[in-house]
Amino acid sequence: MPQGNPAALSTTIRRTTLGRLGEVLRPRRRLVPVGKLGGPTGPAEAAVRAMAQAVPMGGGTLLCRTLGRHKMLVDAGDFTLAPHLAMDGFWEWWTTRFLIEQLKPGQVFVDGGACYGYFSLLAGELVGPNGKVLAFEPNPRSASLLRRNLALNGMEDRAEVEEVALAGPGSGRVMRLAMPEGSPMNSHLLPEDLSGTGGSQGANQGPDLAMVATRPLDRHAEARPDFVKLDLCGAEEAAFEGMQELLAANPKVQLLVCFNPVRCMAPAAFLERLARQFPLRRLTSDGTMADCAPSDALRGGDVMLYLAR
Repeated sequence: MPQGNPAALSTTIRRTTLGRLGEVLRPRRRLVPVGKLGGPTGPAEAAVRAMAQAVPMGGGTLLCRTLGRHKMLVDAGDFTLAPHLAMDGFWEWWTTRFLIEQLKPGQVFVDGGACYGYFSLLAGELVGPNGKVLAFEPNPRSASLLRRNLALNGMEDRAEVEEVALAGPGSGRVMRLAMPEGSPMNSHLLPEDLSGTGGSQGANQGPDLAMVATRPLDRHAEARPDFVKLDLCGAEEAAFEGMQELLAANPKVQLLVCFNPVRCMAPAAFLERLARQFPLRRLTSDGTMADCAPSDALRGGDVMLYLAR
């Protein structure tokens, strides 16, 4: 600072104060345009990460900024999905980018295994007010946050949430849902059918179990979904069997199916079943498609299969 000159010193102090005030009052960066998210991976990821933030809220939740656009409530005790949303602002960039490039205004999107609604929110924005999102999430806590997130982002009018597990043909079955501690995204059905036992959807059966109703996707065949994502922690086989009427109603439907041989009852037979109806392709790490031989998918680990005629 200037020494011995009161006028100059006063001017310096005033400029410093105004500069700091300007930093506080400066308009925040605009939201990342959704169209930019489908571009080159590097710049888009960097833009989203720059906007990522997480704020503790009441009820054991965090409020995150995802994709540089959406406000999302997540479980503060989640140590699998929530850290990525809180620190990076996105999840599975390859799937994110692919959906951005595929979904169109007015379409109907099915989010099977929606969890907090990361892909439901993205799809809701892409299909627009004339489109529809059907989100399925059996975990009671996750389903509650999913509904709140859709409302928080003004998309409750274009989305429906069903707190049920997708399964095979038939309806009214009741099954146990295992909810691993700290990992709600890995909630999965146990094989027993508990219909007629007096259980009710969402009733707690211990610290990590809930009784849930199951539904086949064929109940929504009349909606003629354009795009279906199934990430069901092992229930993909049954859910696929429960959507054959839907596939017949709209032969042009596109599917993303998470496949992991460890989680399948009969992985080779399931791949053969899929290959009879669709060319087998998978998403690559850059969000593009590649042919997928059954032997490649059977090697182990998660593979996101892309199925379209």
